[in-house]
Amino acid sequence: MPFYISLLQSALSTCIGAIAPLILILLVIGIATAVFQSAFQIEDATFALLLKNLATILLILFAGAAMLAQFEVLAASWISHAPLSIARSWH
Repeated sequence: MPFYISLLQSALSTCIGAIAPLILILLVIGIATAVFQSAFQIEDATFALLLKNLATILLILFAGAAMLAQFEVLAASWISHAPLSIARSWH
């Protein structure tokens, strides 16, 4: 496998691993809000937006450090392997 593909794979897997819990929780909140709004015929768009924004803020406050730690590990890995990356063939 070419070197640039392995770099891309590690970056994408880190992004997916860090962001997937946030997206899944917001997806569940969005679906639950939609079901609640349709069941009670609430047409207020701010109701759904408020819950999603509140969930996003809480998730970033409580899990943001863990997400950032994953990106920090990726950056440290790339920086530590930079000399090898320069000397290595990219093909």
